Amino acid sequence: MNMKIFTYILIALLVVTLGAVSVFYFNTFKPMAADYARLKEGIPGLERAKTELKQFRDRESKEIAWMSPAVDSLSTGLSDEIKAGKVEVLTTGKRIIVNIAEDALFLPGSYTFGKDSPRLRLILIALLRKNELKGKEIYIGNTAEDVPVQGKGRKKTPAKDARTLASERSSALIKDFEKNGVNQDALIGAAYSSKQPEVGFKLKSRKTVIIIDNPPMVPMVARQPQSVQQPLPRAIPIQPERSKAQ
Repeated sequence: MNMKIFTYILIALLVVTLGAVSVFYFNTFKPMAADYARLKEGIPGLERAKTELKQFRDRESKEIAWMSPAVDSLSTGLSDEIKAGKVEVLTTGKRIIVNIAEDALFLPGSYTFGKDSPRLRLILIALLRKNELKGKEIYIGNTAEDVPVQGKGRKKTPAKDARTLASERSSALIKDFEKNGVNQDALIGAAYSSKQPEVGFKLKSRKTVIIIDNPPMVPMVARQPQSVQQPLPRAIPIQPERSKAQ
C-alpha cells in the first residue's frame, strides 16, 4: 500500500515537473532562443551602423576642426572691441559669426565709414586673410533701420529704407576688403531685415554681421559615356532564281 502511494507521488511529481518544463520551454526558453537568433542576425547590421556612425563623427570632427583656432584668432585680434561691447564672436552649428555695432564702422544713417573705423577695418582685413579661413565663404551682411527725410530745401536728403542702407553698407565693406587683399571669391554680400532674431546675440540690431562658413560640397556625378549607335546594315534585296535552261 505504501509502495503504491509512493509510486503515485513520484508519478505526480514527474507530471508536475514535465508540465513545468513544458511551460518553461514554450513560455521562456523558446522565446529567448528566438530573440537570441534575431539578435545574432542583427549583429552584422549593428556593427555596420557603429562603423558608419564612427565615420560620420570623424568626418564631422574634420569639418569643424578649423573653427577653434579661427575663433581664438578672431577673439584675440578683436579683444579690445569685444571688451568695449562693440564686437562679439560666437559660433552656431558649423559657422562663426562676428557681430559689429553700427557705430564702430559707419556714420549714422549712412554707408560712409566713420572716422574711427580704419583701425577696426585693418584688423578685420588681417584676420580674414589668415590661413585658418582659407577656402571658407565669408558673408558680409548688415542690418539697419529706415532713415527718414533729413534737412530742408536743396539740402534735403531723401528717405531710405533699411534694406537699401544695409545693402549699401555691405557693398562698401566688401569693396574695402577686396581693395586690401581679402580674396574676392570668398566674399558674399547680404542685406538683412531690420527685424533680427534676438536669440543668442548681445548686439541685436543696427550692426554688421560677418558669417564664416564652409562652402557646400556638391557631390560629383560621373557622366555616363554616350553609346555610339552603329548604323544598321542595309537590307540586301533577294533576286528571283533564274532558270539554267535560258
